[in-house]
Amino acid sequence: MIAKLRLLSVLCALLAAVIVVWQTDPAGSPGVAPVQLRSTDAPLTTIKYPVIETVDPSPFDPCRDIPLDVVQRIGLAFTPPTPEDSLRCKFDAGNYQMAVEAFVWRTYEQTLPPDAVELDINGHRAAQYWIMKPTDWNNRWWITCMVAFKTDYGVIQQSLFYSPIYSEPDPDCMQTNLQRAHELSPHYIYS
Repeated sequence: MIAKLRLLSVLCALLAAVIVVWQTDPAGSPGVAPVQLRSTDAPLTTIKYPVIETVDPSPFDPCRDIPLDVVQRIGLAFTPPTPEDSLRCKFDAGNYQMAVEAFVWRTYEQTLPPDAVELDINGHRAAQYWIMKPTDWNNRWWITCMVAFKTDYGVIQQSLFYSPIYSEPDPDCMQTNLQRAHELSPHYIYS
């Protein structure tokens, strides 16, 4: 009995497959032209515009281009510098962390929020702003501030972040980040 049910189910599946192929076969339909694949001059890309022209896709890699002795001298080598995605390098000072990142696909003007304060750091155009401002209720969040440098290829972002729960003592985010910007900016590559 089980063998007859198996045979019947196989025959039903075969009949269903034949019907589906027969109904969906475009080659068997008279009067339908075959599909022709043609080339166009339209670019196949998903790139974001405006594109900043650059020859080197990694004009500045912080983990590669900032000397380790400089990082150690200013206290950012609590753990070794860690390369992260793209051109981002994470530095650890113990009670706070810093990340330095180069962007070749975004301009300086596109980076700045409306409340950014522009300034000059070692002769380079820069801006300082908050990413997450400290408040009374956010003691479980990371507090983050940023310094962004204008470059010929895009922007260099230097962020300082810390947790008010785990950082002892809490750094003055804006002042400490500005001090590190003055110390690290001579090693940044701007063009």
